[in-house]
Parts: sequence; C-alpha cells; structure tokens
Amino acid sequence: LLADRQLDAGLLQHPVDAVGLELGPAVQTPLGVVLPRDSPLAARSALELADLAGHGLVIFPRAAAPGLYDATLRRCWEHGFRPTSVQHARNPEFVLGMVLSGRGVAFDQGMVAQKEPRVVWRPLPEGALSHRLSLAWPVGVAHPLAGELAELVVTVLQDDGSSRPATVADSPQRPWNVVYGRP
Repeated sequence: LLADRQLDAGLLQHPVDAVGLELGPAVQTPLGVVLPRDSPLAARSALELADLAGHGLVIFPRAAAPGLYDATLRRCWEHGFRPTSVQHARNPEFVLGMVLSGRGVAFDQGMVAQKEPRVVWRPLPEGALSHRLSLAWPVGVAHPLAGELAELVVTVLQDDGSSRPATVADSPQRPWNVVYGRP
C-alpha cells in the first residue's frame, strides 16, 4: 500500500526491502525468552541463545515478516540455538498456549509473559535479539507531516521502558543480507 501510494505512512518491521520508501528514525526493542515457569531455565535470571539448545521455537509465520523471520532464525543459529522444531503462532495467546504445551520457547519484549502466571520472561544479552521499527512513507510524495509523525512514533515507542533509538551500530540488515551474508 505504501509503494502504491495508497497510504501516506506506515510502521514497518525491519529488515525490510524499502525500495521507493523513505524511512524515519528506527526504534530498537530488545527481546527476551518466554518459557514455562517450571522449566529448569526459568531458575536463571538471564539466558544466552545457546542455553535454548534442545528446545523448539514458537514464532510468527514467515509470511507475516519474511525478513525478520529469516534474520531471527539466522541469529539463533549463529549463537548456538538451532531449534529442534519451529511452530508458528499468529497471536500472543496462541504463543502462550504453545509455550505452555511444551512446543517451544518464544521471543518477546516481556509483555506476553505478563498475561500468564505459568510462564516467565528472561532477558537475553544486549544485542542478542531485537525488533527494529520505523515509520516509512513514499519517496518524493511525502505527506508534509511524515517527518513529525516519525519523530512522534519514536518518542511513543521509547516510552515502553525497553525500546531505544537505533544507532548506526545496530545496522539494519536487508533481506538479501540475511540469505547471503554481508559483503
């Protein structure tokens, strides 16, 4: 819809192929692990991705965000977590059900785990996994307030207590970087 100029602006999850789109400042939200409260890993205060070895993964369907899906799995593999299975869940309640039924662990910023006392959320080291969002609008025909809206989005998202402005060091990956690696 953005590329077809049917929308003035939209919030995009990175990595994304943004050809023909202008991107506003990005916000990065670190992720942690959602796991059953009775899991042996729940006794730890923090986890590494490698600690999840031997577990399955509950994640959104690839069709929802192919670049993010591929980047998440690649990051897991690079840091020692090769899920024994990958289960797909479209909403937070289904994620919780899958985690509670032993289908795998899930990644979240912590809000999903607050809904269910039988699961816990444990942080991952800084930079291990995160979500990156930014406002986008069509190049050359931007709404006059698109830049201001982008700044407002960053301000609102930062107020969640865990998100922060993304920096150059956070370097977004394009979908082809995930598949073929960085040059």
